[in-house]
Parts: sequence; structure tokens; C-alpha cells
Amino acid sequence: MLAVLAYHLRVPRFAGGFVGVDVFFVITGYLMTRIVVAELTADRFSLINFGIMRIRRLFPALAVVIATSIAAGWFVTLPGEYQRHLRQACFALLSLSNFAFDADSGYFAAPAQTKPLLHTWSLGVEWQFYIWMPLIASVIWHKALISKPRVEVLIGAFCSVALASFLWCVWQSQSDFTGSAFSLRARAWEPLAGGLIALIELRVHDDGSKAPRLRKVASTLGWLILVGCVTYPIPERQWPGLPTLLPILGAVLIVGARQQTLLARWPSLSVIQRVGDWSYSIYLWHWPLLVFALTWLSFRGYPLTFTIKFLIATASIALGAASYVLVEQPTRRRRDIRSDFRLMGAATASFLALLAFTLTAFATHGFPSRLPEYLAAAEEARRTDTPRDECFRNANSIKREAEAYCEFGSKAPDARAAILWGDSFANQYLEPISSAALSNGIHGLIATQSACRPFIEDATKHSPDQEPCRAFNRNTLNLVLSHPDLSTVVLGGNWGDPDEIVSLVQKLLSSGKTVVLILPLLNIGFDVPQRWMEEQARVGKAVDEWKVEADAKLTNAALRANIAQRLVGEENPHLLLVDPQRAVCSGAHCFLVRNGQANFRDTAHISNVNAAQYQSLFEAAFKAVLQIR
Repeated sequence: MLAVLAYHLRVPRFAGGFVGVDVFFVITGYLMTRIVVAELTADRFSLINFGIMRIRRLFPALAVVIATSIAAGWFVTLPGEYQRHLRQACFALLSLSNFAFDADSGYFAAPAQTKPLLHTWSLGVEWQFYIWMPLIASVIWHKALISKPRVEVLIGAFCSVALASFLWCVWQSQSDFTGSAFSLRARAWEPLAGGLIALIELRVHDDGSKAPRLRKVASTLGWLILVGCVTYPIPERQWPGLPTLLPILGAVLIVGARQQTLLARWPSLSVIQRVGDWSYSIYLWHWPLLVFALTWLSFRGYPLTFTIKFLIATASIALGAASYVLVEQPTRRRRDIRSDFRLMGAATASFLALLAFTLTAFATHGFPSRLPEYLAAAEEARRTDTPRDECFRNANSIKREAEAYCEFGSKAPDARAAILWGDSFANQYLEPISSAALSNGIHGLIATQSACRPFIEDATKHSPDQEPCRAFNRNTLNLVLSHPDLSTVVLGGNWGDPDEIVSLVQKLLSSGKTVVLILPLLNIGFDVPQRWMEEQARVGKAVDEWKVEADAKLTNAALRANIAQRLVGEENPHLLLVDPQRAVCSGAHCFLVRNGQANFRDTAHISNVNAAQYQSLFEAAFKAVLQIR
């Protein structure tokens, strides 16, 4: 737990602290498997009783944290974020938040620092393990052949499921780029590793007294592995995956050696033992505290200093201790007062109350009246989604719309055919492009994919790019080159290498295509609506105009100059440039906010609220296209 807390607070030498969650899965798998098998052996196991036991252990503290986060969010959270927070709270209270956050991952997902209940995904995985593991174990236990020891059958079943889960995890980490870390399928092998240790101990009747020297060696090796994983940076991008074997191995060695309670032998370290008792509640409290602290600091323009990190850590431990004493322990021990019936009734009532509040929030669009009216425009800019989102492919090249390519513009039989090709930085202009295409009699196809700039694939140069992106660009290029009627290609992307732009443009031009190249807009580097909202909150009134100096970094001057030097000099009439900076920059300044509206919805993408200001640029480009024969 302390490793996770230190990792989230970005404490030096805790770069891999997130592996604490993986270690927790191993330990919980070990403990729960021992409990379930012991109950099965005594012929008194009940899935319902087991579930109530886990609810009694986990639900009360979780409910208190969720209620507190909802109350805090009322004062500091924007309407759209508050709606999302309440939705996630409903999932968290049902221990299904891993599904909610899995669906909310990907390129356009909100930052982790805006999700106060993000950490509850692990509780969702834990709870789903609590359902499936006892259910499968119970079925196998009662259906196993008498000729074979039941524990051996369980070991075989656990091994099979763990292997399948591990293979799925490794495959998914390499092929699924929209977020797989929250899936039980990709995580089940971790608690099952702990469960296998418990089953093996039962099979060989291991009481922990055998081979003490070997156990100490295994335990020491396990601790060294875990310390190494926590201390040194390890790849997070495709976690869990093959590297996850390291912390799991370390945890298995420690648990299997029966040395995980080594600290109990050292009375002088009783404080650390106490922190271990409080760890569940500390885990629940630390992340919401950090998220709301970051929100408060951001609104006031303060940095996250070491002192504030220390205060957050101290508050997390203090609240965790209070929760353990005042919530966890009384609920677990005072069953005469808090009976199972009353516990389930309270849990049901809590969820129904939260659900009613959430539905009311969605009906009122997040209770906007609780915040100053002048913040509404910033919230509106952030709420605008990707244009034609059902046609925009995710990083796995999947979209909701069934047709191969969505269409835009004119439907007239004699309309000039075009295609919009690029990533979100092309798709963001879809509304003004569609309007301009319609007014000029141009019919277009939409070929846009998240985080996938257009390029001609080079096996060496583009090997780090995701395979779905490379395949999408290959297919799109083949489509364009094999269809002479697709005479116009509108290109846009989050480019950084001018060579990619030049080679693609020259390839298209040499194939007889007309290219409308959308030049880079601005390199802002911060969330515009958020910063605008913070500035208005500081001054206590609306700020209708916000302009910044148009320096070389902001305007991508180097990249644009390179493009101009290598492409514009060709003076090819089939190459048309659209410069969106003309719409938002004037003289030595660029407008992030103008006439009370944000020009951007995040750190770089334009806001759909002001998308119409770019239409004249595409009108001019399409008129020029029609004049080319």
C-alpha cells in the first residue's frame, strides 16, 4: 500500500510502486482460496455467506469514501466531470468500476487526475474474483471424481485458468491499445497464482515448518525482486503484460515461504504492522485526496510541493486509521447490532439513493447552478465530443458505424469525390469541412483513426507505431490509389516529422491526386478550458478574451517553415494548403478564448463550439479544387 501511495505522489525511487496492486492480488488470492477450500472441506461452504462476509469487510469503508468524494465534488467539480464522477460512483458501489474505467480509457479519455474513484477498479477485479473463484471451486469440489483428490483437481483447474488468463494478458497488452489493465480476464492469473500456493500447501500439508533455510532464501529473493520492481522504472504502457511476471514471482516467493508476516517478530516495528491493518482504508482515501488536492491547487495556481505531498500522505494514513477503527472494525465485529439483514438493507438503500441522485444529476446536466454562471462556456467547450464520433475509429481501428467509410458533403450524382484522411487532428475539422463540401458539391469519405497520423509505412521507421495504425494507413493509401474517382485527399494529423508529410504528399501528387493539406494549428501544452476556468475563478468574473503571444513554439514555426520550404516551393496547382492559424491568430497574438468562447476543448483540439470559424478556409480550398481539371 505504501508503495502505491508513494508512486501516486511521485516520490523519488518509487517509479514502479504501482506493482503493489499486483502483489495485493496475489495475497488476496492466497487468503481467499484458503478460506474457501477450508469451508468446502468442512462441508459448510455457502457462496451467499462468503459474499456477505466480503461485503461486510469491504463495503462500509468504500461507501463512506464514495459519499465523501461526492460531497467534495459538489464544490469543486465541473458539471460534466460531476456527472461522470457520479456514474463511476454507481459502478464503484456495485464493485463494477473496472468496467466503467475500461470503457473510459483511450485517446480521448479524461486524465486520471480528474477521476477521484479511479483506484476502485482494483476492487472491481477483486470482487469479480470473489464471485468466480468460489463458484468454480465449489462446482469442481462437488463434481470431482472420487478417485482423484479434490485439491489436485482444483490445482489443475487453477493452473489451466491462470495460464489462459496470462496468455490473454500478454496478447492483449500487445494488441489492445484502448485499455486492458482493468479486465479480470487479463488479471485473473495474479490472484490465481496466490490461490495455487494455498492449494499446494493444502496438498502437501505444509504448515510452514519444513526447510526453514530454503524458505528464508526464497523470501529474501522475493523481497529483493519486489524492491527492485518498486525502485526502478518498469514499462507502464502495456501493463499488465509479460514484465508483470516479476512482481508476481516476488510475491509468490514471499507468500509461499510463509515469511510475509516477518515483521510480526519485531515488536519495535509495530507501527508498520498497524499501517498494514489500515492499508485497505488508506488505499481508499489516498487517491480521492490527491485528486481533489490537485484540483484545488490548480484552481489557485499553486504547485504540488513536497510539503503538500507530505500532508496528503499524512491525511491518507490518518483517515485510513480512523476508517479502520470507526467503520471497518465495528462493522465486522458488532454483528449483533449490524446483522447481515441490516447490512444488506443499508447497502441496497445506499445504492438506490446514489442512483436517484445520479439520475437527477444527468437530468440537470450536472447541477450547473451550483457553480458561477461564467464557467458555463468553459464547461461547454470541454463537453463537445469528437465530430461524428460514431465514424471515428479507435486505436484498434474499430468504430461504431457499420459501414466501411462514413460519408460527408454532397449526395449529388455528379459530386466530386474526396476523402478526409488522418487522426483526431483531421477529424476535428469535420464540421466545417462537411459544410464547405456540401456548398461546393463535393462528396467525401471519412477515414480517421485515433492517434494515427497519416504516413506511408516504412518497416524500420514505423515499427514503434501500433499495428492497427500501420494497417489503417496501408489500407487507406490502397483505397485512394485504387480509386481514380477519389481525386481529392484532405490530409491532417499530429505530425512531428516533416519527412512523413512530404513523402505522403509527393506520393499522392505523383498519382494524380489533388491534396488539401491542413497545416498544424497551435502547440499549446495545457488544457485551455481548465486554465480558462481557473483564471475566471481567481478573478471572480467572466474573462471573455484570452490571447497569448504567438511565439515560435506555440505556432509550430519550425515544422511549418520546413513544410513551406519543401512543398510550397513546388508551386503545384494540385497542392492546396489550409492554414487554421489564420482563424485564431492575428498579428503577434493567438486567441485561446474569443467572444466568450474557448477555441480549444483540451490541450490541442479545437472546440466544436467555434468550429464554424474555419469553414471559410475550406470553402476557399474546395473552390480551388473545383477549378482544377
